[in-house]
Amino acid sequence: MDPEVILHQAPGLPFTGTGTWRGHDGMERFLALFSEVWESMEFLEQEHWGDEDTVVVRNRVRFRARATGREVDTLIVQRITVRDGRMLECRPFYWNPGAVADACRRRDADA
Repeated sequence: MDPEVILHQAPGLPFTGTGTWRGHDGMERFLALFSEVWESMEFLEQEHWGDEDTVVVRNRVRFRARATGREVDTLIVQRITVRDGRMLECRPFYWNPGAVADACRRRDADA
């Protein structure tokens, strides 16, 4: 990752935090929060398109929420810009952010 890396997360997700994570320290904080929320993340399919400056990645993933044990199978498309061969900026787009957030939401039956 580029030292000036920026990750933009969609609002409303349980691991969004501030929504924007900057630099290596920001990425470490994001990954710590992400691992608090998710017990596992399994990549089921992945496709890449792009060139040396911009890459688009389509992922089909399965998450398992740490708090509830529920799983969600969803698509994420990421637009990644690259500088000198390193990730400079990443913008993930979640196919179904409501299902992702719902997997983490405790219900009366989960308590």
